[in-house]
Amino acid sequence: MRNPGQRPKLALAFFTYSVNFSAIAGGANGTETFDIEADSDFRLQMLTQFTSIAVAIQTDATRVIPISTVLITDTGSGRNFMDAAQPVNNLFGTAKDPFVLPRAKIFPARSTVRIEMSNLTGATTYNITLSFIGVKMYKTPG
Repeated sequence: MRNPGQRPKLALAFFTYSVNFSAIAGGANGTETFDIEADSDFRLQMLTQFTSIAVAIQTDATRVIPISTVLITDTGSGRNFMDAAQPVNNLFGTAKDPFVLPRAKIFPARSTVRIEMSNLTGATTYNITLSFIGVKMYKTPG
């Protein structure tokens, strides 16, 4: 039994939430969301992206750099992560070199994150996967 003044402890577990913008055509916009699961809060620490054109094979030298912008909103608070949509590469690194947030962002359990993507090219269709990397924070008895 827990003492009344004792705080619950946190158990941390690595976790990644992802969104896929599959076949986002040139000049098109898309919106995707992901829900933070009810079992724990989520501490976002890093962002990565992978972009392909027609799922073609890539090397480091032929890596696709998307000409797209992204706007991220914490729908629970209604707050955007930035003042205006940003180029994807300003916020999302690669698996080899992830973008590390200057300060981790904690999303409460059962919250929703909305991502708006705009493909700024005239004719290129991208497949873009954005990964939100961090840890689930489970409350355990103290």
